[in-house]
Amino acid sequence: MRNFPAQYSLQANDVMYFCHIPKTAGMTFRTIIEDQFACEDVCPATLNAQLRKLTLEELRRYRLFRGHLGFSNLPGLLPNKRVVNITVLREPVARVISHYDYIRRMPGDPHYAAVKDMSLEEFAQRLTAGKLGKNIQTYHVAKTTRFNLNKLSVEETMALAVDSLDAFGFVGLVERFQDSLFLLSYIFGWKPILNSRRENAAKQKKPLAEIPSGTLEVIQANSQLDAQLYQRAKETFEARFEAMVADLLQSYGDTVGNIDPSGATLTTAQLVTLLEHHYDQRYRELEPPLAETVVYDFNQPLRGDGWQRREYPLDSATSYRWIGPEPAATLDLPAATETDTCIEFQVICTKATKPEIVNSIRLFVNQHPVKLSLLQGDRDQRLYLAQVAQSLMQSNRPFTNLRFEVSQTLALNSINPNNPDKRLVGLAFNLFQVFPAHLKSFSLVASSFESAPWQEAVAFLQQHCQPADPVATLLVFNLYLTNPISDYQTFIQKGGFPWVVVHKGMSDWVDAMLPKLTRQGLAPVFANEVFVIFTHRDLPKLSYRTPHVKSLYVDYLRRSLIQLVKLLRRKLRLERDLAEAGPESQASQSEARQEQAIKAGKQ
Repeated sequence: MRNFPAQYSLQANDVMYFCHIPKTAGMTFRTIIEDQFACEDVCPATLNAQLRKLTLEELRRYRLFRGHLGFSNLPGLLPNKRVVNITVLREPVARVISHYDYIRRMPGDPHYAAVKDMSLEEFAQRLTAGKLGKNIQTYHVAKTTRFNLNKLSVEETMALAVDSLDAFGFVGLVERFQDSLFLLSYIFGWKPILNSRRENAAKQKKPLAEIPSGTLEVIQANSQLDAQLYQRAKETFEARFEAMVADLLQSYGDTVGNIDPSGATLTTAQLVTLLEHHYDQRYRELEPPLAETVVYDFNQPLRGDGWQRREYPLDSATSYRWIGPEPAATLDLPAATETDTCIEFQVICTKATKPEIVNSIRLFVNQHPVKLSLLQGDRDQRLYLAQVAQSLMQSNRPFTNLRFEVSQTLALNSINPNNPDKRLVGLAFNLFQVFPAHLKSFSLVASSFESAPWQEAVAFLQQHCQPADPVATLLVFNLYLTNPISDYQTFIQKGGFPWVVVHKGMSDWVDAMLPKLTRQGLAPVFANEVFVIFTHRDLPKLSYRTPHVKSLYVDYLRRSLIQLVKLLRRKLRLERDLAEAGPESQASQSEARQEQAIKAGKQ
C-alpha cells in the first residue's frame, strides 16, 4: 500500500482481486466489496476448483475476483489487465486460534476430519503452508506477485511478501475493521462504508487468558513471518489513516462543527461527515451526467448505505436487498432536477415481515419528507409512487438522495421459526425508477392507461372530482389522480366514499360491492366497456338500462343465479344421499353435522 496512490479511481482496464485469507473477516468484507460492483462484473468463483471450470473468455469479462484463489495465477489468466490487489490481515495468533475453532465447528470443512480431534497446539504445528509453517498470510500475499514460490527460500519469500504488500491497493486490519472500511472508502472514492454485517462470524471467542502460555508460544513460534508482515501492515495502515484524516480536515474541516483540528478526537459521526464530502467530490470528478429518467436495481453497484447484502430470488434474475440492521437506508441516484418528478419503488416479501412494518414505510428526498401513494398492493409485493415538486429535487450534492425509513427492524426468524434468517431487517426492495412527472408513460403501471376506456375514466374523474374527494378504485389511479385513493377492500369494510370506480372485469370485487353501492345511495354517472363510475354528487345519472351499466348488473345477476343453482343442487344431492343411506346413517350424519356446528360455534 506504500507504493499505491493515496486516492485512486478504478479504470476500465483494472481488475480488483480481494485476496481472502482464512479467518480475517473475509466473508463480511467480501459482501462489502461486492456492493461496489455490478452483478455481471463479479466472478462467481470463490474457490480454485470453481475458477478452473470457467473459460478464459468468461474470466476476462469480470472486474472483481474474490475468495480463496491462492492456487490460481490470476495475472497469468488476465493478460493486459491491471490487477489491483486488496486484502485484510489479522494479528497472527488470533487468526490461528480462530481458524482452529472454525474448522472444528464446521463438519463440511475439508480439514475437519484431520483437525476435529487435534489440540490447538497440535494444529499450530501441523497443516502448514509448506516451509512457511503457519505463516499463511505471508504465503498468500507473496503469491499475488509471484505465483510459484517453490524455488524461493523462506527469507526470499518474506521479502517478496513485503514488496507485494507495499504494492497492494488496500490492506485492512481486522483489529481496526471499521477504520479499515473508512480508509477503503477514501482510497477508491466510495460512499463511506459503515460495518453492520457479521457474515460467518463465531458466536463466542475463547479469551487468550484461558489458553495455556505454552500453546501460545508454539503458535507464535510458527507464525513469526506473519507477525513481521502484520507489523509492517499495521505501520503502513496507521500512516495512511493519519494522512487521510489530515487531508479530510484540510479539505472539509470547516463544514463540521466542534471539530478537533488535529483529528485526534474525531468521532465516528464526524469522520463519516468528512468522508461524505470526500465522496461527493470524487463523484463530481467522474462527471456522471444527470439523467432525465433513472432505472436502478440492486444488480447495479450499491450507491447508498443501510442495506443488507445482495440476495437473489429463485424465480428472478433481479436481486433485492433488505433495509437493515438499522431502520433506515439511502440511495444516491443521478436524477435530473429541472422539473417535477415521479419516484416509483417496489417492495417485495411483504408477507415475510409484520404488516405494521410494511405500513410504516416513509420516503425522504434530499432530506424532505414526501407523500407516498400505493399503485399496486397485490400478492407479496407493493409498488409505491411519490410525486416530488421540482423545488425538493434541488440539492447541493451531485445526485438526488433518497432515504427510506421503517418503524423497526426485526429477525424474520422471530416471526417464522422455520425461517433461518436472524439478521435484523425491515423491508425488501428490488426496483427504483425516477422520471419527470410529465412522462407518465414511463411508469411501471402506465400500460394500463394506454387503452381508451382507462383514459376516458381518468378524464371524467379529473373533470368532475373535487381535489379532496376520496375515490375508491384500483390503486394504479394514483398515477393520474391527485385525490386520496383507496382500494376496493377499504370501501367494502368502511364505505362512505363519494366516488367509486368499478372495474367490470374484477367479478369477485363487483359481487361484494354492488349491494353496498345501492345501500349507500351511489348511482352510476359514467360507464364504458371497462368501468362504471358511481357517485352521490349532483351529476346527471345514467339509466340502469344504459348498455354499459346494464351489462354490469346482468353479469352480476347471472353469477348470483349460477351460485344459487349450485347451492340448490348440492342440497338436493345431500338429501338424496341421506334417503338412500337409511335411518341409521341419517342419524349418524345428523350427529356429525351437530358436532361440526358445535365446533364452529366455539370457534
